[in-house]
Amino acid sequence: MFTQSELPYPFSTAVQVGDILYLSGDLGAAETGNTVVPGGIEPETRQMFKRITATLSHHGLTLKDVFKCTVMLADMSEWQTFNAIYATYFEPGKYPTRSAMGVNGLALGARVEMECWAWNPQ
Repeated sequence: MFTQSELPYPFSTAVQVGDILYLSGDLGAAETGNTVVPGGIEPETRQMFKRITATLSHHGLTLKDVFKCTVMLADMSEWQTFNAIYATYFEPGKYPTRSAMGVNGLALGARVEMECWAWNPQ
């Protein structure tokens, strides 16, 4: 099952395969999808989580159903700042598995992008 993105780009927001819901990488895009929210890593991270939470909710899920995240940072010096915000979205001691990497640029000049896998038994 493919969930079409509401943004003007050629990808699905999420795809269900078996019992796993795979979410595309999301960033702190403004409502139009043409820019990221202003202010840098902190507001972008919060907006990114807002968008991911909305995608999960569309499928009847929450962040508690997420078991794997892949994080891409435009600048690894912002890793600690990202971690401090990230930790507030999950129950302590029940964090998803995660990979984080520095990349040489993200869409729309974003500071952070994250993709997730969630358990969604069919």
